[in-house]
Amino acid sequence: MKNKIFKSLAVIGVVIGLTGCAAKKDSAQSQELINGTWQLVEQSDVKDINKAFPQGVPTLTFESGKEVKIYGKDGCNGINTTAKLKKNNSIEVNPNYVSTLMYCDKVKDTEFKMLFTTASSYKVTENVLILKSDKGSLKFHKVSLNGKWVLDKIFTVKEKVSTLYPYKKPFINIDINSTQISGNTACNSINGKMLIHQNTIKFNHLAMTKMFCEGINEQAFTNALSKTSHYKLDGTRLTLLENDKPLLEFVREFEK
Repeated sequence: MKNKIFKSLAVIGVVIGLTGCAAKKDSAQSQELINGTWQLVEQSDVKDINKAFPQGVPTLTFESGKEVKIYGKDGCNGINTTAKLKKNNSIEVNPNYVSTLMYCDKVKDTEFKMLFTTASSYKVTENVLILKSDKGSLKFHKVSLNGKWVLDKIFTVKEKVSTLYPYKKPFINIDINSTQISGNTACNSINGKMLIHQNTIKFNHLAMTKMFCEGINEQAFTNALSKTSHYKLDGTRLTLLENDKPLLEFVREFEK
């Protein structure tokens, strides 16, 4: 009888141990997914994000540890706090955040902080983070050099991007773990080598397919890529430069 009891207790202990390990693993994976810098793209009480935050859209950086450290900007002030990630994608943000004390007129920073600190759940899919509370929601895009970048501005010619590329816009795909670059000129596919170090970036040995597309100035785009020596990442915007001279500006495209 005693042996049966001991065996039962041992089995219970193993189950509890495995459950605890699984919970810790899930927590670690959740922290890994949420780590990084995120830029606000939607706020449930705001129609136009850029008008609501004329001095800069809020960003939050998450760093995992015993507690998740969170710091960033609320569209006016710098903020710093911590959070706990719990089961079933629940989150508990410490409402006693540290903040600078600048006053900003006509900025929705107070509303942002209220939605952020009352968040009770989170969801991370690919490069999108959603925080929800009973008062509303916040949606963020991850700030990263990786991904698909669509041309928005070109500084080497007088024409606008919409004039140069009336049917579709050129784009590039970047993966910082690879030495390859790929993309499209709005007509032909391009491939080449990519070297990145700190804020420098070089595109070498660019090759492209040979379709003919009338009225598409591919050369303006490929010439600018070939001249690129540096980059500047500002949220979901990427600027390629020749030293300090801007050549091309891209907007990050996210999967819907």
